[in-house]
Amino acid sequence: MIICITGVPGVGKSTIAKKLAEQIGAVLIDIYDFAIKNNLYEEYDEAEQTYIVDENKLFQEIDNYIKKINNKYIIIEGNFAHLYDKCDLYIVIKTDPNILYERLSKERNYPYNKIFTNIWAMNLEVIEDELEEMKKDYYVFYNNKESDINNIIMEIKRLIENREKAN
Repeated sequence: MIICITGVPGVGKSTIAKKLAEQIGAVLIDIYDFAIKNNLYEEYDEAEQTYIVDENKLFQEIDNYIKKINNKYIIIEGNFAHLYDKCDLYIVIKTDPNILYERLSKERNYPYNKIFTNIWAMNLEVIEDELEEMKKDYYVFYNNKESDINNIIMEIKRLIENREKAN
């Protein structure tokens, strides 16, 4: 089963994905790190302080990597993981915009324009719109406080169990 956990930077998707992977014995793929380590980017965008990833090459390499893995669960995590169209379960993580602002400005030192872009994308549900265009079902969870993490993981595990029972 391939589980995609997505959301804008700073919502807690990496923390949730790592803990979930540990609990269910999943292989975890950080989609952005995977792209960088495998040179699957076109260029570095100085203004946005990020690499521009070649999604076609990236998803092809992820396909190849997954074929080599002999594991029941694979988690693909990242702010564009939802664009990988072979996931069995799509999870969107969000948080309160004020909390996101604090995380991005103080913990990550993002420039204001990058903070604004991410809050805007989350509030306007850009990820959800893209998933709907792809005709994919998804689940949204809010990570506003520390205790939310374990509750979200518990709910995701329940969704996995229900999917497995249905198949």
